[in-house]
Amino acid sequence: MRILFDYQAFEMQRFGGVSNSYAELIKHLQGENCICRIGLKESDNVYIQDGRIKPLHYTYNRYWKAKKIIPGQRTLTKVAFSIIGIKNYALDINRDYCIKLLKRQNFNIFEPTFFDSYFLPYLKGKPFVLTVHDMIPELFPQYFQRHDFQIVNKNILCPLASAIHVPSQQTKEDLINILKINPDKITVIPHGAPNTPSTIHPSLFAFPYILYVGARWGYKNFTQFAEECAIVIESHPELHIICTGSPFSEEEQKLLSEHKITQHFIQLFSSEQDLVSLYQNAVAFVFPSAYEGFGMPILEAFSCGCPVFLNNASCFPEVGGDAAIYFDINRRGELAEQLISLYQAPQETKETIISKGKERLKLFSWENSAKKMKQIYENIL
Repeated sequence: MRILFDYQAFEMQRFGGVSNSYAELIKHLQGENCICRIGLKESDNVYIQDGRIKPLHYTYNRYWKAKKIIPGQRTLTKVAFSIIGIKNYALDINRDYCIKLLKRQNFNIFEPTFFDSYFLPYLKGKPFVLTVHDMIPELFPQYFQRHDFQIVNKNILCPLASAIHVPSQQTKEDLINILKINPDKITVIPHGAPNTPSTIHPSLFAFPYILYVGARWGYKNFTQFAEECAIVIESHPELHIICTGSPFSEEEQKLLSEHKITQHFIQLFSSEQDLVSLYQNAVAFVFPSAYEGFGMPILEAFSCGCPVFLNNASCFPEVGGDAAIYFDINRRGELAEQLISLYQAPQETKETIISKGKERLKLFSWENSAKKMKQIYENIL
């Protein structure tokens, strides 16, 4: 059985949950009865270990001699090259390569790694399997344009796919309710757990802290989280909040200033090793988001022995089970009270929570995810 995966996730992400999930599945699917290939020529993705894949824009920069692409530069270059007679120059080298592989037809099943429908004219009757990680654009239209790329193309691809896999029962129910997809067509395949770190890393900070990981906009509920932390800091000023990801926006800085907690919030970009240290040494990891398709940071925290606090919404109870502490982010003071309670609790209480997380982690493995994916492939051939 030959599975052809396309380039999309590996071109649009240097690192991230979508591309990581495909990389792990491909690694665990690869074997005698399943040969996987990625239609990819250039990528900066950290999960792809293949010396034949060049850095992203490698071909482009050979002509342009530039270290980065400025807005409009690609279009201008394409026009300039056509004028001076340079032919067959691929601005979309990954897409062109993937189309080339599709035309060869040397595969049994195709799997696009995002929602661009470019491949449909080249399947020639071959089945394709689609992953839908979440329904965020459909559920939170206030944060997306009406004709958002994902919304438009999900409506095109979901009815045509031979099978769909989703990472949680929550996403399956959303897909059924919003796009009216036949439930029998959708299989829930949870993501696998990350490897448990073999060593304990020293803390990056000399003070105790609460950890927030990832994006902070819109439905992520960062404003409510900051307000809850202000209550915690009032009674425990030694505590800080570490936020990974992008620098604080002007709006966020204003929020922190209004609550007089600016000095307690620290933003940093973290490497994989730094992130492990952050989880291992945190008082707790908090995930206040209103919705996620799965929530990989939950498993990351469990694997590092970090107590996990989850907004009681979306798929969080499905993933966290009895190993997490739940709160309602819209009930003022509830999260703050629970954080203070854990912070003041005896070490035995904290160890019990950590042990539950380690036990919960055993339910998630990439080996099992790959086996379920293989069953989907076999069922549609």
